[in-house]
Amino acid sequence: MPALDSKTEKDAIESVTARLAAAFGDVPRDGLEASVQRAYRSFDSSRVRAFVPLLVEHAVRDELAGRLSSTT
Repeated sequence: MPALDSKTEKDAIESVTARLAAAFGDVPRDGLEASVQRAYRSFDSSRVRAFVPLLVEHAVRDELAGRLSSTT
């Protein structure tokens, strides 16, 4: 699988943010974006980049789902 170039990866992260914003509309956008960036930075040292956007999306979904379930 070819590596993602930097622009493609950043575009994919923007798409992840948009999908998460649609799925978790009650979460403030700035908090959601901070969660995405925090998860994204956690993969800075990863050499294999192809699945980083997918891993970021899963990590943030898990975080937000956990946060929402603990408030109900």
